[in-house]
Amino acid sequence: MLILKLILFALGITFSAFGYLIVFKKKFGLINDFEARKKVGSQTDADAIRVGKIALTLGVGLLVLFVLLMIFT
Repeated sequence: MLILKLILFALGITFSAFGYLIVFKKKFGLINDFEARKKVGSQTDADAIRVGKIALTLGVGLLVLFVLLMIFT
């Protein structure tokens, strides 16, 4: 159970950090080949923000699950 908690915490922090950097700091370079796809026109900034929001939501969800496991186990 301890390993599961550590994995949830590490993944939660990582996804939250990447989501924060993409959504709020506009560091779209963290997304693979985003700059090249943007030049071609197949992706826009809205697509990058959507990916960032998904990562941020996933990270926060994993951190909430970690807290719940800490409380109930």
